[in-house]
Amino acid sequence: MAEPSPTPPQRRATLRLGTRERVRLQALVIIVILGLLAVALRPLMLHLIQVRDFQVCQTNVRKIAQALAIYSQEWDDTYPAASSWLDAVRGRLTPTTGTGFGPDHYLCCPRDHKKGECSYVFNELMEGLSMTIRQTEPEIAKRRQRLHRLDRAVLIAEKHGSAANAHVPLENWDAVREFMDLPHELPEPTGSLILGSGRAWFQSRESLASLSGKRF
Repeated sequence: MAEPSPTPPQRRATLRLGTRERVRLQALVIIVILGLLAVALRPLMLHLIQVRDFQVCQTNVRKIAQALAIYSQEWDDTYPAASSWLDAVRGRLTPTTGTGFGPDHYLCCPRDHKKGECSYVFNELMEGLSMTIRQTEPEIAKRRQRLHRLDRAVLIAEKHGSAANAHVPLENWDAVREFMDLPHELPEPTGSLILGSGRAWFQSRESLASLSGKRF
């Protein structure tokens, strides 16, 4: 009687991937890792973008202040008319060499999405005022009195979506706050105000708010 043949050992089921499947799995793992990194780094990237836009806006404000200072030097230390202040600024804004940016580039904040022609308004109370020459005209003397201290008067204030040649009377902080936008969404946003002396004034919202109800 023949002996029964031995039962062959059972093989464990194994998952064998072909070359195509391995490539797809590796690609999937890479995509998942990149997605996780993007989620983790998104807040940092947004903050860096905000800081960049904030710095660009500060640069714009400095250039506008310099252009108005140049105008005042050319016209007996007198600031331009409110109706033509943008033309005065455009004529004295020198494009940055090699960037291709024209004067209008510096008149718009990068976070201004209202598509206005300018992101700033001019303090019309500064129209025709001189920092050094004593002016006796009644209308000018009245505006100087409203500003109280000309060397601390606001020259321009940030206001997104402003129309061309936008100008408003800004005699104190309450008036500035009414017309000023704070779009930067930073812990310490700034109103990008300019002192009457032409120097840029970058203060935190808390510092600016401390002037509420007071003359400058």
